[in-house]
Amino acid sequence: MVARGNSDDKAIQETKHTIISAAQRLFMTYGYRSVSTRQIADSCGLTQPALYHHFQNKQTIYIEVVKSMMERTETALLRIYKRYNCLEERLEQVTYYMLMNHHEDLTQMFHDVRHEMDANNQILIRQWWMKSYLDPVILMLSEEKENGTLKELESLSTNETEMAYFILDMIKSSFQLSVKQHLNPTEKKKEAQRKAALVVKIFLDGISKGVEKER
Repeated sequence: MVARGNSDDKAIQETKHTIISAAQRLFMTYGYRSVSTRQIADSCGLTQPALYHHFQNKQTIYIEVVKSMMERTETALLRIYKRYNCLEERLEQVTYYMLMNHHEDLTQMFHDVRHEMDANNQILIRQWWMKSYLDPVILMLSEEKENGTLKELESLSTNETEMAYFILDMIKSSFQLSVKQHLNPTEKKKEAQRKAALVVKIFLDGISKGVEKER
């Protein structure tokens, strides 16, 4: 009986994962309003009643899609933090990850959250975003500040939190000129690496310590 129960639980989780993956592709391609639960069900090979057995409504599915994206991003950014020691490498890897894995996703997601979600869900999603995107970058900047490898942020009338918002805004803005869809996988990786290095170079030239050039 225990084995049967575990098997059923695993099947339920696999079905939920399938629904979330299919819904993410649809939501991030067409937007929240343009996607129906029937489309999601069809893309999973399910009936609508079967879909509603796992999720109450479309907004519930969307919330789970966003939560899943946030959790993956938090895991990836913390892995980058642990794997690399240099701020430049860390931020390049963060930028590269977002360019390769999000692209249109963030722009579409921010639009949908702002226009389609109720106030409570907007607050919840913002909390998830801060934990998964903002906090890891603040952690990277704070460590560099403690190590004395950044300019005194107070002298710039700023702090780690504002700088983290700034670099994330730069990354988000770079999506508009991001990796071209017609490139093959190898070319997309090279272009993402180039773009990541450019974004981070522009950012760090304003806050990293360095020997002042002779005039």
